Amino acid sequence: MGEVCPYCRDRVEMLKIPTHLRQINHRTLKHVDNCISFYYYDGLVRKGVINAKIKSCKSFVSAFPRYVDFDFKEYFERYGIDAVVSMPAHRSKFYNREYDLPQYIAKAVADMGGAQYNNSLVTKVKRTRNQHNLNIRQRKSNLKDAFRASDAVKGKNIVIVDDIITSGNSLETVAKALKQSGAATVVAVTFAYNNKI
Repeated sequence: MGEVCPYCRDRVEMLKIPTHLRQINHRTLKHVDNCISFYYYDGLVRKGVINAKIKSCKSFVSAFPRYVDFDFKEYFERYGIDAVVSMPAHRSKFYNREYDLPQYIAKAVADMGGAQYNNSLVTKVKRTRNQHNLNIRQRKSNLKDAFRASDAVKGKNIVIVDDIITSGNSLETVAKALKQSGAATVVAVTFAYNNKI
């Protein structure tokens, strides 16, 4: 998204999730204690995220604080956050890309919230199919045993950051791995919410 013209900025504003609806309550999110998102995944927001994923995310990430307009410090203090992690990608993914969008967003969120970003706390240990090509049932089975969390999360309060939430299965599976390794609280931050599945 980066810098946009006034006309496009107004169109992006229309896709903003109202504050009272920002908390996403998927039935799949049993191990996620809270999940927030800022935009509906549609129109220019969808185009901006896709462009950032396949081309360059520098302008997207630099504009991120202006678009979300959110007090991450207060949010982190509310949950006593110890560390921020991004949605893990399998190492094979980096053969085709120079960067990982959720990781860049997570670093920005960690900086705004005053917490440490740590990509070693949870890793993806199994190569999986792309979630967006699968139906709801397939998405869940696709991620089974895909993530492993470090024992270092024991007793810690963790934020997972991702670019988009759709079914919630990815966030739920990572949160479950974190909780099984002893994390006390797991909350999630996503830029956009795809409510059209």
